[in-house]
Amino acid sequence: MTGVSHSIVTFATLYVATHNVFIAGSAMLGSLFPDKSEGLFWQSAHRSCSHWFVLYVAALAFFWTPDVLSVTGVQMWQAGLIPMMRRFLFWFAAGGLLHILEDAVCGPVPVLYPTKRMTVLPRLFKVGSVGECLFVIAYCAVLYLIAIKL
Repeated sequence: MTGVSHSIVTFATLYVATHNVFIAGSAMLGSLFPDKSEGLFWQSAHRSCSHWFVLYVAALAFFWTPDVLSVTGVQMWQAGLIPMMRRFLFWFAAGGLLHILEDAVCGPVPVLYPTKRMTVLPRLFKVGSVGECLFVIAYCAVLYLIAIKL
């Protein structure tokens, strides 16, 4: 997926799931990290080390706190800077993990090893195609229908 598609799908998914702009925004920024970090931290081909889900699962485990799912905006500001940064980094890592899942619907991603890509889901469209645009629109339409029924 393109960066714009990652941003839209990730933000929409987490906003509908949590109704929290901070969570959705943090994850949206995290969804851009795997592509933006290529060449900065890893000198390798696209969708290799920066797209290995193990790194993001480890970050989720490291930044997990029992209240990470139930916090409201007011509670977050009252908690202080360190707990707020911990929550931000948790949701940032969640956005990176969603990025990998979103990439898996349009091509191979690393699964067992960071440098060996495998196809894990059926390829629904090519990156940057009209199919991608239609997928994002349809996905958001379904999320909207879910949101108005909840």
